[in-house]
Amino acid sequence: MSSYENRIPVIQLWQRIVVPLQGDVTDETAAVLVDDVLRTIRDTSAAGLVIDVTGMWTMDSHLCHVIANLAAAARLMGTPTVICGMSAPIAMTLQTMGADFRLAQTALTLEDALVRLGVTAQVTEIEPDDPTSDEDRDLG
Repeated sequence: MSSYENRIPVIQLWQRIVVPLQGDVTDETAAVLVDDVLRTIRDTSAAGLVIDVTGMWTMDSHLCHVIANLAAAARLMGTPTVICGMSAPIAMTLQTMGADFRLAQTALTLEDALVRLGVTAQVTEIEPDDPTSDEDRDLG
């Protein structure tokens, strides 16, 4: 498996970093993730880190430890962390494992996490495309 296939996206969004975790994260993938996130924090002086675990089905003790250490390292670099999207089974697993997330906040959703990191959004309604535009006429 190439190193590209082992990468989890590290998304830069409004001076924040969003990391969506999904499926089964191997130990190797987690190690690459930590390097990628900390390098991005250093290079961008990110104002916050969101780790979104919405797509996780299970979380083992190693990944739990990796996330807690990543949050602690980000905090040392001046970047607060919010973990969001935790399902009830994962929350219970982390509690049972005695996970220490004192250096990270939690939020139910990605939107809530971004708000905790100071992101506000103004939502405006968009008008549907004009049905008589050139592109639509070409399709007919």
